[in-house]
Amino acid sequence: MPFRRTSAKRSSIVAAALAVALAAVQAVPAPALAHWNGTGQLIAYIGIYPYSYNSTWMTPLNRALSNWNATASPASFYKDTLSGSTLTVTNYSDTWYGYYQACGSSCMYVRVNSRTINRDASNFSNFVTSVVVHELGHALNLAHNSLSASIMNHSRNRNSMTTPQAHDIADVNAYY
Repeated sequence: MPFRRTSAKRSSIVAAALAVALAAVQAVPAPALAHWNGTGQLIAYIGIYPYSYNSTWMTPLNRALSNWNATASPASFYKDTLSGSTLTVTNYSDTWYGYYQACGSSCMYVRVNSRTINRDASNFSNFVTSVVVHELGHALNLAHNSLSASIMNHSRNRNSMTTPQAHDIADVNAYY
């Protein structure tokens, strides 16, 4: 009988130690002012099914991918015919400019509302790029914030801010 008690005690001690170790690994502290939503993709290397629009749209859409790829972060967006992720531009009746939706841990839909952008943009190319860079930020698990120097600020000037800012890049680096 003493062996069973000792064995049971050891098992509970080992289980408790494993629980503490797992909690320590999972409880990676966020940097001060981190803004994550955790609804993005598991990895920052994200394929998107190739899209095709006229040059008025293609240039700012492609620039949005390039703007994330040019950062000092693990973000990498690329076109891949095997990807289930899509970037779609169409006329939606909703009031938003762009919309991100996860369709799995390695799949996403980014929708761009041509109706609202055509209505509100004074610099069309910059506006489209800003919207898509913002939505790709959601794919990288970034949440909205109120920092003036952040692509994830819902109130940013979409006609001029077209690149991820230092805070956005720091949040992506901290997350991945």
